[in-house]
Amino acid sequence: MITHSIPLHCQPERIIISPYRSLRIKVTDRCPFTCNFCHHEGSKRSDDIQIGKPFETIIKRFVRELKITEIHLTGGEPSAYGELVNLVKLISGLGLEVKMTSNGQFDNKLLDDLKKSGLKSINISVHTLDPVKLGAIMSPIRDQHWGKKALEKQLSNLIYARKIGLKSKINTVVQNNSDVTNVITFCKDNQIDLRILDDLNPGSLSIPRIIETLRAMNAIVTGINLTEKASGFSYNIVSADGFEFKVKAIRKNILKSLCNDCHMRDTCDEWFYGIRLEQIDNELIVRLCIHRQDYPAKQTIHDFFASDQFIELLNT
Repeated sequence: MITHSIPLHCQPERIIISPYRSLRIKVTDRCPFTCNFCHHEGSKRSDDIQIGKPFETIIKRFVRELKITEIHLTGGEPSAYGELVNLVKLISGLGLEVKMTSNGQFDNKLLDDLKKSGLKSINISVHTLDPVKLGAIMSPIRDQHWGKKALEKQLSNLIYARKIGLKSKINTVVQNNSDVTNVITFCKDNQIDLRILDDLNPGSLSIPRIIETLRAMNAIVTGINLTEKASGFSYNIVSADGFEFKVKAIRKNILKSLCNDCHMRDTCDEWFYGIRLEQIDNELIVRLCIHRQDYPAKQTIHDFFASDQFIELLNT
């Protein structure tokens, strides 16, 4: 068994292991959605990222020290960040691949501007195709009219992203009453890449629902994609009718210098997922854990590059 969360197996020769090369940047905490499973990348009090020479210098240092080649923009909702196009231009200008996760609540034109600035791919979070269920995911709950408008924007931007040649994918979190089958059918019909994720909320029946869905499709695992030093990985899945997609999962991967003495050591649901950057007040902060707010889970850039965690990442 490769993960403690989803009991799927694969022949060893079909396991692809990639080096850790990605850095996540939380560009803003603002978002027009209020999904009840959102973890806000670990912080609900972060500010908008401040870009400029100091930011550029820090990114260059991550590239130099940890061989980072990819930046993944998250939030909140990145499109709510006023400097998003300039940020993408700055990062891509450093020779880095820029990806983004979004809920798709913006005008199509933004996709044109982002593509011209260097964005390579976008993941749009579509958790249901039912306006009522989408409203029910929000906290507080929103009505069907709101859900219908939100869904129309999401699906319009997905289709438009493909039209302009921007690599796009649906991320869908499976909850207890999710209509994941409808999302799968939509992706099949429109030839859109799909990645299924489980809900990390306590008491969730997400994983049994995912397994139930895969069995109903007579799906098999054709490969596993692991990343060194990171807990997140994915299964390559193919259904009986030939539809290929991915299921994201978590493996028990730790940073000893961060996790060994942690009170959540045996119950954590994310383990060490990777390095996140966020802005707090006027300082860029490194976050290594979404559950803790203390040092060394959260530390300054200066402290991080002198930390045991940095040395461990450098040497493992």
